[in-house]
Amino acid sequence: MSKRHNTSSVDNWAKRQQIDDFRNDTEFVNSVETTSQALALLAEQADELVDCLQSLKRQFSQSTTLTDFQIGNTNSNLSRLTRRLLPSFQIIGSIDEPIAETARPLAKKTSTDPVLGAAQGSSNIPVLSPTSVTPWISSDISQEWPPLPPILDPKLAEEAFTHPGLGMDFSYERLEWLGDAYLELIASSLIHQTFPKLRSGPLSQFRERLIRNVTLAEYFRYYGMERRAKIPDHFDLSKGLGRGRSKDKDILKTQADMFEAYVAAVILSDPQEGLVKVVEWLKALWGRAIKEDVEKAEAAKRRREAQPAGVEATEKNSKQRLSVKIVTKGVTIDYKDLPGEKRDKHLKLPLYTVGAYLTGYGEVGRLLAVGTALSKKEAGQKAAEAALQNKRLIQAYEEKKRQYIQARDDNTFVDSLF
Repeated sequence: MSKRHNTSSVDNWAKRQQIDDFRNDTEFVNSVETTSQALALLAEQADELVDCLQSLKRQFSQSTTLTDFQIGNTNSNLSRLTRRLLPSFQIIGSIDEPIAETARPLAKKTSTDPVLGAAQGSSNIPVLSPTSVTPWISSDISQEWPPLPPILDPKLAEEAFTHPGLGMDFSYERLEWLGDAYLELIASSLIHQTFPKLRSGPLSQFRERLIRNVTLAEYFRYYGMERRAKIPDHFDLSKGLGRGRSKDKDILKTQADMFEAYVAAVILSDPQEGLVKVVEWLKALWGRAIKEDVEKAEAAKRRREAQPAGVEATEKNSKQRLSVKIVTKGVTIDYKDLPGEKRDKHLKLPLYTVGAYLTGYGEVGRLLAVGTALSKKEAGQKAAEAALQNKRLIQAYEEKKRQYIQARDDNTFVDSLF
């Protein structure tokens, strides 16, 4: 036997072995690499396969009966090509077909992550769905504190209240990281649905009121969580916060962090119902602090719905509406900063104060109203809104505007006569 024949036999055996591998290894059959190899093998034999099929077609068309149909070498070649290429055709044909579960067993991951807990047996993290969060309705908000949902996994409960300063193998840090994300997402979804007319700035201010450390630490203390906390000796979470002490900030931050960890632990300990329970709990908890704002939003919605037919649906902002009512040629409204040291009662952040000043109709710099808010832009809008609420003032300037326009039109008419 020649060396060339030997090499050819080895190559043929290797290819047959490769095809057998395609047929028997399901995961390999469904991999990108196998598909590419199948296509390469088909491309390599394409010319011979086409010639064989063309020959078969010619001979079949020339035969009058099946007994006259003699394909000779074509039959032999076709048989050989079929055996060789069939696995490749099967691979290509299965690309768009669903793979049976028995063909590719799912890898079941059992988590040993301390955050998820051994009892979970899965690393899946529950996520919000569009139906799991609904907007606040003022009539549904109770001023009673809602009951605390329990943590069903004792290991997660221990981790949620273990301070990292104790040097143990686990602490609340990872749970706090996850709980922080849940709190922000749930608060954002509730606020976004409840206040559809608000811009992103006020929406962020609402959210900050709900998830800031001062608020979460208050919840921590109300539910008596300090009794479950495991902390270093230099901490004492059972005492109230003092004034001006540097460590107060650390105590407050720790309380808020443990509350966030508690939220995550409740969710992870009950993959089926935990997230739903937390959403209902937080909605009731936060609703106590935001009820007045919900009532204002509902009142504004009723006013919009009560507008008579034909009124423009898109409500202009307060500055534009004020301008339309009382401004005409030669009349201006200027918005100027005013000194002030007020702070927001919820966020404790400094507030801007802006005055709306009118010049025209024989007056210079007449103060119409003042607005206060966390931003200058919003403060200006509030000043305009306050001016609009002064019905007597607005009616007086509307009359001046009407008289001014009438006099201007009369003068224009007289001038046109000469």
